Amino acid sequence: MKKFVIFLFIALVHFGLSVMIMPLTMSVAGALNAAQSASTMGLKTLVAVTRILHFPIISLSWYSRQWFPGNWIRLPMLINSCLWAAGILWLVIVCRKMRGKLY
Repeated sequence: MKKFVIFLFIALVHFGLSVMIMPLTMSVAGALNAAQSASTMGLKTLVAVTRILHFPIISLSWYSRQWFPGNWIRLPMLINSCLWAAGILWLVIVCRKMRGKLY
């Protein structure tokens, strides 16, 4: 039960960050493109964080809007967050087992 709660917490935090980063990146990019043609370090960082959070679902534009109309586009984002949570928990378990074998 404890692992499930941790899994759910990680997935929800990742999902929240994934949902919040996209409008932030788009608004900064829109404001900067109107003012200047070159990207700043802040925008490059936001784009990199967006790509990392949405990995392995690199781009939601790959999905047809007919598949996920309206807010249903967040379903692949939720699945992606669950994949991240499972991967992080798996990594923690493997590291604990390896650490236990060393000592």
